[in-house]
Amino acid sequence: MSPVVERDNPVIPEFQLILVDNNENSQITERLCRLLSEIGSVSRVPSIDAICQSKQHGATRYLIVPMDDPTPEPTYPFDGYDPLTGVGNRAFLYKSLQKTLLELSSPFALVSLDIDRFSTLNHQYGQAMGDALVKALAQRLLHFAPASFVSRMGSDEFCFIVHFEPKQTRRQDVRHLIDHLLETLAPAYQIGSHEVSLFCSLGIVLAPQHHQDVDQLINYANLARTRAKHTHGHSFAIYDDNLDRHSRTTAALEPELWRALQKEEFCLYYQPRVCLKSGKIIGAEALIRWQHPLLGLILPDHFIQLCERSGLIVPLGYWIVEQAGKDIRAFQQTGLEGHVSVNLSFRQFQDDYLVSSLERLITLYPSQPQMLEFELTETALYTDEAHVIQCMKAISDLGIEFSLDDFGTGYSSFSMLQKLPISTLKIDRSFIAGIGQQADDEEIVRTLIRLGKNLNKNIIAEGVENEQQRAFLVEHDCLLGQGFYYSPPVTAAAFIQLLNQQLAATAL
Repeated sequence: MSPVVERDNPVIPEFQLILVDNNENSQITERLCRLLSEIGSVSRVPSIDAICQSKQHGATRYLIVPMDDPTPEPTYPFDGYDPLTGVGNRAFLYKSLQKTLLELSSPFALVSLDIDRFSTLNHQYGQAMGDALVKALAQRLLHFAPASFVSRMGSDEFCFIVHFEPKQTRRQDVRHLIDHLLETLAPAYQIGSHEVSLFCSLGIVLAPQHHQDVDQLINYANLARTRAKHTHGHSFAIYDDNLDRHSRTTAALEPELWRALQKEEFCLYYQPRVCLKSGKIIGAEALIRWQHPLLGLILPDHFIQLCERSGLIVPLGYWIVEQAGKDIRAFQQTGLEGHVSVNLSFRQFQDDYLVSSLERLITLYPSQPQMLEFELTETALYTDEAHVIQCMKAISDLGIEFSLDDFGTGYSSFSMLQKLPISTLKIDRSFIAGIGQQADDEEIVRTLIRLGKNLNKNIIAEGVENEQQRAFLVEHDCLLGQGFYYSPPVTAAAFIQLLNQQLAATAL
């Protein structure tokens, strides 16, 4: 290291310890905290002599950089505190919870909180602004709860403990806690010249009422927070075993997903698409299932969101296209001439190789393109409009058509629908279920059929369950549908049997 240059008014510079890790960047913070704890649990030291002992560990180097800023930084014991905010870290929370449970003299709430759309804020304002917002949020939480109970669990995620009086934790007591917390979080944050409004999602679990185990309490609070995210703005949810049991089961499946793809445990089921006038099968929708070796057949509601979150949905989506291509060839041999639709995730549009990968897959099955249809949701359409339009047009050039799922449940721009190569609109099953029961739903269905016809699109009704619904749809000129009235989703072999039965009936 270069010697310190003398100045006219010599001062002893402070030095900051910085960790540079060439191999394991994800562990920088953890290693820095451990190193600093070795030299006295401080973030700054007064001189080189205090830390000049050699520290070499493989590819990791420790650099000492002089700091001219005379303003002292607060010092934290890094083995238990978060260096950005000064509140506790994950290890601190575990210790606090263990101690609180061991000395349990009164009920308490564990609150899990994070910032909605934090990654978007980081992209909009930059990483430095994101860090400043996290620090400002931490300060508000410190004003709300004692410093000994607030911990930062992730980039924008915090947990803290709030104690009640022995006879509290009734619903009104918990609601008072939530109202007070929301009042604390509501005001906008002034960061430099920017005024930023943050919205947070909160999950609350009560101890000992819901559990008395550290890991379970943290897990339950996180599950409740995930449920709270379904509501926009400052939102909260109190853990409910009935409502969150599904999430617990789903989360337990996540580590098995990649193995399931490698072991070919996924399979496709097909629900017939029929002509509502004649009952003839004129197509199908491919629906994925997971044939779990222990749990049996698992429906997509239990694992698709996990696939979206983990990124597995991209390779899984290509597997679905390839498998559907194989099955379509068998369907053609039994007389099927219409389209087989495959769901395409919005995450797949983020894959730069989407078009080239699809082109490679369909060349394996020359008869596939004119029968293949990709089914999209409005989420996929509006994720990155320009990119999605470009991809859809390139895919359409391969001979593949598109349909829009859940038509009527979201915001559909009619100009967007006209300029995209979408040939079919699928009316959501929630509206079909109201036929014969809700006049409003019937009017919505009539309106959606007219809109689709005016846009020169095919219309398919999802969830046709009975004769009354079928007759209503035919009367109002919706001629295609699918639902349990005709058939539930079935295996490829069972679908071929349905086609063979139809072929035999036609021959009579």
